[in-house]
Amino acid sequence: MKSGSGRPTGPPVRGRTAVFATAALLVLLLVLCLLSLLIGTGSSSPARAFAYLTGDAAARADPQLRLAVVDVRLPRTLAAVVVGLCLGTAGCLLQAATRNPLAETGLLGVNSGAAFAVVVGLTFFGASSPTALLVWALAGGMAASAVVLLLAASGRAAGSPLRLVLAGSALGATFHGMTSYVLLGTQSTFDVYRYWTIGSLAG
Repeated sequence: MKSGSGRPTGPPVRGRTAVFATAALLVLLLVLCLLSLLIGTGSSSPARAFAYLTGDAAARADPQLRLAVVDVRLPRTLAAVVVGLCLGTAGCLLQAATRNPLAETGLLGVNSGAAFAVVVGLTFFGASSPTALLVWALAGGMAASAVVLLLAASGRAAGSPLRLVLAGSALGATFHGMTSYVLLGTQSTFDVYRYWTIGSLAG
């Protein structure tokens, strides 16, 4: 906004709202991280965990409490924060690239490509460890992204955001259909795939 002399009188209302929302979300993130460190399975109460975090000598001497807070809850909390940041960054990049505020990895076929690759690895190559499934998912997601980009860059209106979204939606539906077809014939693969889809921060 500007005064009658043409000088700015303060930041726009939208800018102030964004700053306030960012600050509020950061505070909420810190509170949730603290709760994640204080609350969990086991015999360690939130009060004892808080005493450990604040440097209480008796709490620091308890090996079970150290195991719960440092070896279990802290890695879980850090993993959740990093995964959330990565998902948010991916969403922002995709929305900027497609100029679509609703764009996300599922819309561009990345999720479906990763899921299909995991099912192929489970069914035909015996992949079962978390590391192996991660490699298969990364390979499938990258392959799907490459195919979508190639489709979007070909033909008329090449490179347009609309063509990118349409290519991603079509490829995603194709991968989803192939994934369902493979899963229908293998119950054991379906059980592992279902757990992988749900995900977990434990262990």
